[in-house]
Amino acid sequence: MNQKVVADESAFRRILARNMALPLGICLLGAVLFIGLILYMLDVLGWVEHTDRVISSANEMQRLSVDQESGLRGFLITNDPRFLEPLEQARPRINSGLKNLAELVADNPPQVERVQRLGSMQEEWLSFAQEMIQLRRSGQDVADAIKAGRGKSMMDAIRVQYGAMINTEQQLRHDRNQFASTLSTGVVVLYLVFSIVVGTLLAYFGRRQLVSLSESYAESLRRQVLHNEQLQQQAWLRDGQSRLSEQLIGQQSLPSLGRNLMEFLGEFVGSPIGALYVRDDHGGLLRGATFGFAREQEGVEYFAADESLIAQAARQRKLRVLDGLPADYLKVNSALGNGSPVSVALLPLLNEGGVVGVLELGFLRSLSDREQAFLQGVADTLGSAVAAALHRQRLQDVLAETQQLNEELQVQQEELKTANEELEEQSRVLKESQAHLEAQQAELEQTNERLAEQTQELAAQRDDLDGKNTELNQARLDLQGRADELQRASRYKSEFLANMSHELRTPLNSSLILARLLADNEQGNLDDEQIKFAESIYGAGNDLLNLINDILDISKVEAGKLEVRPENAHVRRLVEAVETLFRPQADDKGLRFVAEVEEGAPTLLYSDRQRVEQILKNLLSNAFKFTDAGEVSLRVSAAPEGLRFDVRDSGIGIAEDQLARIFEAFQQADGATNRRYGGTGLGLSISRDLAHLLGGSIIVSSEPGKGSVFSLLLPLNYQAPAEEKIVSAPAPIVAPAPVAPPVVRAPAAAAFADDREQVNVGQRCVLVVEDEPKFARILYDLARELGYRCLVAMGAEEGLRLADEHGPDAILLDMHLPDESGLAVLQRLKANPRTRHVPVHVVSVEDRSEAALHLGAIGYALKPTTREQLREVFGKLEAKLTQEVKRILLVEDDPLQRDSVSRLIGDDDIEITAVEQGAQALELLRKNIYDCMIIDLKLPDMQGNELLQRMGEEDICSFPPVIVYTGRNLTRDEEAELLKYSRSIIIKGARSPERLLDEVTLFLHKVESQLSSERQRMLRTSRNRDRAFEERRILLVDDDVRNIFALTSALEHKGARVEVARNGREAIERLNEVSDIDLVLMDVMMPEMDGYEATRLIRQDARWKKLPILAVTAKAMKDDHELCLRAGANDYLAKPIDLDRLFSLVRVWLPKLERI
Repeated sequence: MNQKVVADESAFRRILARNMALPLGICLLGAVLFIGLILYMLDVLGWVEHTDRVISSANEMQRLSVDQESGLRGFLITNDPRFLEPLEQARPRINSGLKNLAELVADNPPQVERVQRLGSMQEEWLSFAQEMIQLRRSGQDVADAIKAGRGKSMMDAIRVQYGAMINTEQQLRHDRNQFASTLSTGVVVLYLVFSIVVGTLLAYFGRRQLVSLSESYAESLRRQVLHNEQLQQQAWLRDGQSRLSEQLIGQQSLPSLGRNLMEFLGEFVGSPIGALYVRDDHGGLLRGATFGFAREQEGVEYFAADESLIAQAARQRKLRVLDGLPADYLKVNSALGNGSPVSVALLPLLNEGGVVGVLELGFLRSLSDREQAFLQGVADTLGSAVAAALHRQRLQDVLAETQQLNEELQVQQEELKTANEELEEQSRVLKESQAHLEAQQAELEQTNERLAEQTQELAAQRDDLDGKNTELNQARLDLQGRADELQRASRYKSEFLANMSHELRTPLNSSLILARLLADNEQGNLDDEQIKFAESIYGAGNDLLNLINDILDISKVEAGKLEVRPENAHVRRLVEAVETLFRPQADDKGLRFVAEVEEGAPTLLYSDRQRVEQILKNLLSNAFKFTDAGEVSLRVSAAPEGLRFDVRDSGIGIAEDQLARIFEAFQQADGATNRRYGGTGLGLSISRDLAHLLGGSIIVSSEPGKGSVFSLLLPLNYQAPAEEKIVSAPAPIVAPAPVAPPVVRAPAAAAFADDREQVNVGQRCVLVVEDEPKFARILYDLARELGYRCLVAMGAEEGLRLADEHGPDAILLDMHLPDESGLAVLQRLKANPRTRHVPVHVVSVEDRSEAALHLGAIGYALKPTTREQLREVFGKLEAKLTQEVKRILLVEDDPLQRDSVSRLIGDDDIEITAVEQGAQALELLRKNIYDCMIIDLKLPDMQGNELLQRMGEEDICSFPPVIVYTGRNLTRDEEAELLKYSRSIIIKGARSPERLLDEVTLFLHKVESQLSSERQRMLRTSRNRDRAFEERRILLVDDDVRNIFALTSALEHKGARVEVARNGREAIERLNEVSDIDLVLMDVMMPEMDGYEATRLIRQDARWKKLPILAVTAKAMKDDHELCLRAGANDYLAKPIDLDRLFSLVRVWLPKLERI
């Protein structure tokens, strides 16, 4: 046997040496051949490149010759010396080019000779050209010389020589390529044939010897494999026992032990399902743990000593394996499906000669012999572990019971101790009381005799009082019942009005929006008559809205919830506004309308301007309605009460017995069903209550057929009532001067005069828009101290009006205003060309700095502020106002773009520093302060977003407002990252220059009217387009299909994409489905889930923390707006929605990225 092995080994080495040496020799030969071939191909490639350079140089020389000929021809025709420039420029280039050609073709004598001929021909042609130039400059006629064709024949000969040179080089290149291709193909074919022949012979002779060797080695390997399998099985058994022992280490409870045990067996022997049963004190088997069971498959948990196969296995004390199980015996479930076990193993667990439990395991295959041997080998180990776990469990139960008894004993001991202390205290108190009582007993015996006499007298009086108390209690109960009924009625009315407000405003909302869209006729497909129809529908809807508002005003006055917002109102402007409103109506009816302020009348009125206008509108509206001929007048005069407004008409008049009725709600002087004049009868009732709310009154005098005079008397300075109480609406009383009783009024600030009448041209003026009177006074005093004239507005509308009328130099703005959001005010200021340049600094308790700065505010201060901080605010405004030269840093790598942007935004008061690299920009920012920075994202040394990030991290003088001006489309992630640093992102396109100019004028606070007419036109073009809406995705949440249709139409006309949800739950689902929602319009009253709950749930998700949400409510109570903001809405709109206000708020809250 050993000799055979030695012989086989020697033969194997010979075969191995031959099979390695021959292939290596062939590979070496092939490598030598291919290296030689590659070197040859590289040489051929060098000659091909040489030929290409010759051809390229010849073509260039030929093109320069043609340029010379064209320049000469142009000069001879026009006598313009500029045409000689190509001739002069080409001459040295041709000379150098011919020298270069001569060097390139030095290896080819015919080509060298051709180059020399070309040099001579070129010199000859240049001589001819100089002759022609001299003739043309001397004024002689060159036509005959040109017609002779001498120059053309020379140039044609030059072209022929160049063409011959190029053809020769191309032929050389073709010959070299052809020879190289033939040679490489031959070498490869010869090498392949040789390799195939040698490989075939080697394979044939080597295979016979290897087959003989493989048979002897196969027998040896078979015996080795058998021995290895035996060793592996023994190692597997020992490994399993060792790992199982590790699982059983520690003091584990029975469920934990069973779970760990079956998890290990599931991994080691492949059992996907199993159960552990332990023997109880009665000999039965109770399930202690399961693995892989579904809840519905757990089945019976307890088996008696003589029940089931489990009990039988326990009695037999040996492993039992069941094969061939039925399909419905048990199911093994997973997320992908289920299957039936093929076999089940029942393993009794032994400890000290007794059975402590049975382990049942299911398998999806038949159990192998080594797995059965493993289970039998670990039965005793498992039994000992289960017995120990049972013992520990019994000890823990006993310990827990003992601890519980100890705790109960301690509690009882504490209770007894407390009871003893209480008894001792009571005993001491009783002893003291007994001594005191004995002392008093003697005194009481003396007074008892006197009290007995008084008792008889009091008994008689008590009987009389009992009767009266019974009567009073009955009356009190009656009054309480009536008060409860009144309270319920008031609550029902408030709820009814709120719900009716929603039900009326919801359909009215869609009607007004659709009518407005039709009247605008953006698509131009309606004729004039159809537009008038739409305008009539819109007007009728507004009339209905006014009626709803009147009803709600009556309700608010009666409930004492109508707020008074006093402000300084200019009387003459107030009258002019009302006159402008009613002048068209007077002209339509042919009435004379006079509105005047008498001499000596006060010029300022501190009151609620909106409510005063409402009263005057109601009075004038009635006057025009009941007057068909004659005149209507409004006169303002001084009065002892303060100010008097007289509305006089020459209409039908009012009978004396009807004067009281006209001030009652829903009453008119003519209440018949066929009355001539329509209306609800609410106007005078509301006016009477509003006048009393403002501290004034309305008196009326009238005579049928001659007209009426309604006089509104108001105090010059509104004062909040000293006492506030809630009363019901007054009952009608007899006129001529019906007066409503006091109602609840919102506390108003004490009046203080600002400087609106003292503002002079050339003097600095600051406007303060602040609803908190004390803080407004602080800002006013500080402004006067710093040399400013100061205007104060208590609300948004007043602030906008003062800004437009007076044109202040700077504005201090609060965010939380009573009538409109401060952000909306800021947006409207920046949208108005007259106020766009005015620097606005925000001072507010709300932190909306990011949105405010995006809209163009120069700074943001959070309340509470110190006086030093307020001085810094004014200092910042002063620096902005006194700055003569505005500095802009332009970072753009394209020189043409840098030049065009500089020309676009450049002006006498603007200094532009333009750089092309980010490093240069950082260096300038470390040394200088800039008012604005324009940056392209693609820079030579770094990306623009990297530059912005380094600006935020490094120590620079100031981080200026940044405008990103790029030609690259951005992803949403890139947009979000850039918006951390930039207030505006502009994508370069056809209209991007207008948008860039618009943003720069905003950040530099330039006065638009002082710009050139062309730049003003560009700004108007930019603002006429609704870029903020383009391709924006808005989620509309509303349950009313009419509102959905109307709002979707309005928003889609602006370029937005609208997603729809019918309730709050659908809104959350849509947000999960659509990842790029930019803004949510959320209705408040919806079925299934209302807008409040939906908004709160949206805010709880981190993904939507900053998603803008605008609440839409049809309820008119003031608390509804606060509820919207507390739920998480950014802002709110009241139905019916005014489209201009809707679009304004959407522009405020949409993320600011302009796609142009």
